[in-house]
Amino acid sequence: MSRFATEHGRQLALDFARAPSGGTFLKRQYVAFPFHITRPFDDGDGLLVILQSLGAGLLQGDRFAAGIVAGEGTAVTIRTQGATIAHAMPADDALQHVRLDAHPGSRLVWQPRPLVLFPGARVRTSLEVVVHDGADVMWCDAFLPHDAGEPGKHFASLQSETVVRADDGTLLVLDRVRTSGKDLACSGVAVHGTIGMVGGIAAAPGLADTLSVAVALSGAYAGVSSLPGECGLLVRVLADDGAMLARAVEDVVAAVAQHPRSVL
Repeated sequence: MSRFATEHGRQLALDFARAPSGGTFLKRQYVAFPFHITRPFDDGDGLLVILQSLGAGLLQGDRFAAGIVAGEGTAVTIRTQGATIAHAMPADDALQHVRLDAHPGSRLVWQPRPLVLFPGARVRTSLEVVVHDGADVMWCDAFLPHDAGEPGKHFASLQSETVVRADDGTLLVLDRVRTSGKDLACSGVAVHGTIGMVGGIAAAPGLADTLSVAVALSGAYAGVSSLPGECGLLVRVLADDGAMLARAVEDVVAAVAQHPRSVL
């Protein structure tokens, strides 16, 4: 149970709806510590919301949850202002859960900055995506270690799970990552990112090739693969540092937006 104020167990709940004019507006919001949002603004392609944190990052015992609902016909992009730092956690772990609910005809992009794992950090993350017929969803999930001036020390553990379901409960995607700082140190590449997309956005002819080229130009290593049942695409990114990862993510998002017959 969270030690902070919640609504139905969540510190953040955002509900977007389509206005009579055809635009998107924030119909309802519940925002409690550590979250904060500024006024949403129209970026020319939908509504953009910058999600900020008033806290110091993730500490042991933290239990944070967020829910985003993109109503029918809406276009929403959620970005975080900065990376999330996970501090040392000698006695307990920290948990982050995000649920994305995209209704028919909506477009929802979840684009947080990476999770930065300090020595001793123990983090569990969970992303739940519910996609209705005719909806398009893109999500990003990335992490990197940082020794915080303690060379040779590593984060303790990271468990990450992404579950994508149709609105009738049918499982479309299940993606799990479990690793530690020591494991990453042995691999030689410590900065990891995943960009996933489901719906019509992933069905555009030639998009997988376009994404491969976009990531290659950023200097990162990447692989693009189809999700089960051809329901979408998944991009795995390995980078030398956080800046290279950020470029790769931005290049993929831009490539999807500019690709012919893509709705993003």
